Amino acid sequence: MVGAAGGRVLVGGGTGFVGGAVVRALERRGYEAIIISRTAQPKKNWTNASEVDSSKSLRRLTWKDLEVDGLPSGTVGVVNTAGQNVLDPLRRWSDKLQKELYESRVMTNKVLAKAIEQARVPPLAFVSMSGVAFYPPSTEGSSPHTEESPGGDHDFMARLARDWEKAAVLPTSVETRCVQLRSGVVLGRTGGMVQQTILPFFFGLGGRMGSGQQAMPWIHVKDLADLTVHCLESPNCSGVYNAVAPDIVTNNQFVKAFAGALNRPAIFPAPEFVFNLIFGKERASIVTQSQVVQPVRTLQSGFEYQFPTIGEACEEFAHLNYVDPDDMK
Repeated sequence: MVGAAGGRVLVGGGTGFVGGAVVRALERRGYEAIIISRTAQPKKNWTNASEVDSSKSLRRLTWKDLEVDGLPSGTVGVVNTAGQNVLDPLRRWSDKLQKELYESRVMTNKVLAKAIEQARVPPLAFVSMSGVAFYPPSTEGSSPHTEESPGGDHDFMARLARDWEKAAVLPTSVETRCVQLRSGVVLGRTGGMVQQTILPFFFGLGGRMGSGQQAMPWIHVKDLADLTVHCLESPNCSGVYNAVAPDIVTNNQFVKAFAGALNRPAIFPAPEFVFNLIFGKERASIVTQSQVVQPVRTLQSGFEYQFPTIGEACEEFAHLNYVDPDDMK
């Protein structure tokens, strides 16, 4: 067990929606979270990793710093949440965007894996994100996808998830546990789908997305952050875990719960062709296609969800003026 006594944990993409939640979860457990990002913090130079001091003032380093200097001393864990936003409505589905999606995920995992391999004292665990897009769409009568289900080759997003995970695998000679979290749709007030849709839902303009009958694997961002820390700390955690809630819901059920928590109707659907038009059919499939995914190994690991049902999750984040209750503690 890594333990709550502290130590340094590097967080790739720690300024983002998921990464920021991971940083806060780590700090609540007594760790010093060091963010890896594309931009440096105000000048603080060092010549090599061994010269990094142990003060809280060190909060950020760049990917180039990591390539040149390696892991800072005292690093007990590494987490990677970095990745270009897939569903950016301002970006056209193109070869350029696909390259950015690939490099922001696969290449950052490779940089971290190399730094871990070269570390004089390797960290105890390396936790990286992936996605349930790894699995093919579910069809009527098909079995739910578990961590043992095949996938990784039916479209670009599946191949991206496959290569994303492969890039985080370390040689067996390195004594660092490797964990890949295949995340569903991440729900939370400060980012992702909820942030993008809360205004129309608040004004009563929300509705089903696509057919509404498609299964929607999801997880609350706080549960994803807590699962990350759980996998860092648990010595038996390694390999793939489905980072989805145990409550399997359709898009219609999510919309009903979200609108209900806001005390609003939800009668304005967004048809599938709208998503195809905005995002391109392949990218829109993240929202419009059905995937039934169960967190079998996640539950077996002993992880306990704060928000196991969609109703509980929506009650937490369905607030236009949102104050994180954890910040009030």
